[in-house]
Amino acid sequence: MTDAASDTGLGLRHAHVWTTLTHVPRLQAAHDRLRWDVSKSRILSVNVCTVCDELPRDSIADCAVADCHEHKICERPYR
Repeated sequence: MTDAASDTGLGLRHAHVWTTLTHVPRLQAAHDRLRWDVSKSRILSVNVCTVCDELPRDSIADCAVADCHEHKICERPYR
């Protein structure tokens, strides 16, 4: 999936090159960057642009099960 994008502050243009994050350390970083409330849900996957590092919120798959044991990111100490 590619989109034309521009950074108006810098005048840069690029086509987004998306990749999906699913590894726990990168997902924890996404939680932090998006200020995601992990007590309500945990991000299981999210797309990231390999050019500008953008994380579109509409690409997030999350888990909102209160006591989930199915996903590694839902287990302690990650929560």
